[in-house]
Amino acid sequence: MMKDKRGQMQIIIFFLILFTILIIGFVAVLGITVVGFASETITPVMEDLGMVGEANLSEASQVTFGAVDKTIGALPWLLVFSYVAMLVFSIVFITAYTTNPNPAYIGIYFIFIVLLVFGAIIMSNMYQDLVVSGDEVIGDGLREQKSMSYFMIHSPWIMGLIAFLTGIYIFAGNQREGGGGFDI
Repeated sequence: MMKDKRGQMQIIIFFLILFTILIIGFVAVLGITVVGFASETITPVMEDLGMVGEANLSEASQVTFGAVDKTIGALPWLLVFSYVAMLVFSIVFITAYTTNPNPAYIGIYFIFIVLLVFGAIIMSNMYQDLVVSGDEVIGDGLREQKSMSYFMIHSPWIMGLIAFLTGIYIFAGNQREGGGGFDI
C-alpha cells in the first residue's frame, strides 16, 4: 500500500491551473475591451461639461476621468505581464514539488495534455471568431490588443508546449527523491 501520495495530485492541479489561466486570459481580454470602449466614450463627454454654477466640471473631470482613462489605457500591457507571469508561475509551481509521480501516470498525463489542447483550441476559436466576425466595438478592441491576441490565438501551442516540457521535467527529473522510477 502506498503511504506517500503527494506526487499524484500535482498532475491534476497543474492542468487545472493551466486551464484556469486560459479562461482568465479570455475573460480579462474581453473585459478590458469593454471597459476601454466605455472609457473612450465617457471621458470626452465628461470633459466637455463646462461650468455649473461656480464649479468647473470640465477641469474636475479631466483630473478624474483623464487619470482613469490613462490607467485603462495601460491595462492591456498589465494583462500581458500578468498572463506571462501566471504561465511562468504554473511552471514554477509544478517544479517546486520534490516528489516525482510514478511513471505509470504518464498515460494519464498525456490524456490531460490532449484535453488541455482541445480546450485551448475551443477557446482560441471562440477568440478568433470574436476578432474576425465581432462587431465594430469588440472586434476593433480585441485587434488593438496584439500581444494578448497572439497568446489567445496560439494558446493550443503555448499550453501544449508548457505541458510537454513540464511533463518531461516531472517524469524524467530526479527519480531517487520521490515515488517514481527504478533504483539501480
